[in-house]
Amino acid sequence: MQRLPAGNDRLLANKTLHAQSLESIRQHAESQAPYAQVFGCADSRVPVEAIFDVDFGDVFVTRTAGNVLSEPTIGTIEYGVAALKTPLIVVLGHQNCGAVKAAVDAMKDPSKTPAGALGALVSALVPAAREAEDRGADIYSAALEAHIRKTVETLQTSPVVSSAVAAGTLRVVGASYDLATAKVTLYR
Repeated sequence: MQRLPAGNDRLLANKTLHAQSLESIRQHAESQAPYAQVFGCADSRVPVEAIFDVDFGDVFVTRTAGNVLSEPTIGTIEYGVAALKTPLIVVLGHQNCGAVKAAVDAMKDPSKTPAGALGALVSALVPAAREAEDRGADIYSAALEAHIRKTVETLQTSPVVSSAVAAGTLRVVGASYDLATAKVTLYR
């Protein structure tokens, strides 16, 4: 739990330790032993390895637009817990998320829900937008936080994840990344 925030602090101080290099890739080619998992958004502006200043092999990363869970995504995260024995999962959302914005817009006007699979992705985020609507604050930030917290709760219902949490070998937390400042804020 200390290593990822420490890496973000190094990034913010412009004192990163892990430059990506061919030598580093080769050192990690045979195996991986990640000490954490990050379930992040697919947004290209949210590079997990840079945000947390980690090396190849340190973090097992799963990404989908808007941090939307599906059975295969949960299976990927369960693999990290069961096979790689990661002791930490961070569900990392980010400010100005296009998927969250689309969900808020669709909540306000259902005709703005996209068609097809993209519409299913947006619809998966609408409950968080509805929850945020009642808070009266910045609806986009509130919807993001509501969705991340719900995603943490959903992951904790997975038998693989819940068993590891109950055994004290796993912790699941939510967090938000600010695109403008590069700061990660953990949700308590």
